[in-house]
Amino acid sequence: MIKKKSATFFIALFFILGFEPFNFFLSPFIVLSLLFFIALKEQPSRTAYLFFTFGFFLFGFGLYWLYISISIISGAPSWLSFLLIAFLAAAMATYYSLAGYLISYTYIKFNSKIITLLFFAPGLWVMMEWIRGYLFSGFPWYTLGYSQTSSWLTAWAPIGGVYMMSYIVALSSSLILLIYLKIKPYRFVAILSSVCFGSFFLQSIEWTESKGRPLTAMLVQGGVLQENKWLRSEFNNTLNLYKDSLIASEGLDLVIWPEVAIPASAQRVKSYLKELDQIIINKNIQLLIMGINTLDNERNVYNSMLTMGVDNAVYHKRHLVPFGEYFPVPLFIKNWLQQMQLPSNDIKKGDPIQVMPKLNDIAIATSICFEDIFGSEQLTFQPEANVLVNITNNAWFGKSIASAQHFQMSRMRAIETGRFLLRTSNTGITAIVKPNGSIQQQLDPYEHSLLKGSFQPMQGSTPYIKLGNYLIVILIIFMMTLGYYLGLNLKKKKNDG
Repeated sequence: MIKKKSATFFIALFFILGFEPFNFFLSPFIVLSLLFFIALKEQPSRTAYLFFTFGFFLFGFGLYWLYISISIISGAPSWLSFLLIAFLAAAMATYYSLAGYLISYTYIKFNSKIITLLFFAPGLWVMMEWIRGYLFSGFPWYTLGYSQTSSWLTAWAPIGGVYMMSYIVALSSSLILLIYLKIKPYRFVAILSSVCFGSFFLQSIEWTESKGRPLTAMLVQGGVLQENKWLRSEFNNTLNLYKDSLIASEGLDLVIWPEVAIPASAQRVKSYLKELDQIIINKNIQLLIMGINTLDNERNVYNSMLTMGVDNAVYHKRHLVPFGEYFPVPLFIKNWLQQMQLPSNDIKKGDPIQVMPKLNDIAIATSICFEDIFGSEQLTFQPEANVLVNITNNAWFGKSIASAQHFQMSRMRAIETGRFLLRTSNTGITAIVKPNGSIQQQLDPYEHSLLKGSFQPMQGSTPYIKLGNYLIVILIIFMMTLGYYLGLNLKKKKNDG
C-alpha cells in the first residue's frame, strides 16, 4: 500500500505537467489510464483511498501558490497557510475518491472491463469534475479538459464546453488502457483513431462569423506589485501610471485597464475620473474599461468594472472568491481574523443578470478575475455578446504557475463561444486571444507594458452557447444507462451459461 501511495504522488505530479506552463498535453491520458487500471485491480474501498491520495497530492502541490497569497502577501502565519491548503486539497480529493470508488464498484458488479471503461469510467470522472465546479461555490482548477487547450481536441469545446473535452480525454484514456490490456485491440484502435480524425474534422467548422470591421484596442498591464498597491506613498504613482497610458493612446476604439487598477473606490477619485473623461475626448478614444471598487448607498463595496466614453456602465463581479473576497465563516472566526490583522471583510456580490457595456453596436461580455473559469456562467451574455473582456490581477500569486493556468482556462472561454478574448492583467498574462483559442498577441508578464492590437467582433452561436453543459450531462447519463443495461444483460448471459 505504501508503494502504491507513493506512486499516486508521482502520478499527481505527472498530471500537473499536462497543464500550463508545462503543457505536456499527453500526460493526462497516461495518468487516467493508470488510475483506471488501479480501479480495475483494487477493491472499491482501496481504490477510493488511492484516488483520494492522488487528489490530495494534486491540489496540495498544484496549489502551492496559495501560500504566496495567504502568507507572503497577506501576512498570515505559515501554519495557517498550510492548514488551509491541506483542507482545500482534502476537500477536492474527496471528489476523486468518490469517482474511484464508483468506477471500481461498477467493475465488480458487472465483471467487464469493456463496460466499465467505455460506459462508466469516463462519465463518472467528468460528473465528478462537473459537480466540483459547482458545489460550494465551485473550484474547477485542474479540470481535465483544460489540459488540451492547445491540442486538436479543442474542436469539441464549441460543442460541449470544457467538460466535453474532459469526456473525450477520459474516453480516449479508457481506449488506450483496453488496447494495452489487449482486449479486442484492433477494434479499440479503430475507435481511438475515429476520435482523432473526428477532432480534426470538427476543427474545420467555423461556428461564428465576423460582425462589422476589426476594432483597435490597447490593453494596459500595470505591473504594480500587490505589496505596493495599497500603500499611500504609491497612490499618486499608480494614478499617473494609468493616466499616462491613456494619454499615450490616440484614436483607439477600446482601452482596457486591469482589475482594481485604481486602488480606491470610484467615489473617492471623482476628480481623477473627470480628468480621464477629458483625455478620452481629446484623444478620440471610444471606450475605456477600468477595474475599480465602487460603493452603493449602504457603503457596500463591489469589485467593479467601469466604462467611460461612448457608454457609461458599471459591472459588478458576480462570482466572488471564497476566503479572498468574502468569508463564509462564523462571526467569532471573523473576529479572530481581525485581531490577527488578516483580511476578513466581505465584498458585495453583483446581480446574476447585468447589462453589458457597449462599444457603439458591439456588446461586450465582461468578467473579473477568476469569474472566467466558470464557463456556463459566462453564457448569460450570449449570443448577444460580440467580444469577451476579462480583467484580472494575478499579483496575489507572485511569479508562480497560477497565472499561466488561469490564462489557460480563460482561453477556453474564447473557444467555447467563438469570440475574441481581450484579457488584461496587472502582473499576470495580458493577451488578445482568437476564437479558436490561439494567442494573437501577448505581453511578457510581471512588468508594466502596453499591448496595442486589433480584434474582430463576432456573432452567432456555437452549440455550447445554445445548450451549455446540458449536452454533456445528457450524454453521460445516456452512456451510463446504456452501460447498466448492457452489464445486466451480460451478467444474465453468464448466469444462464
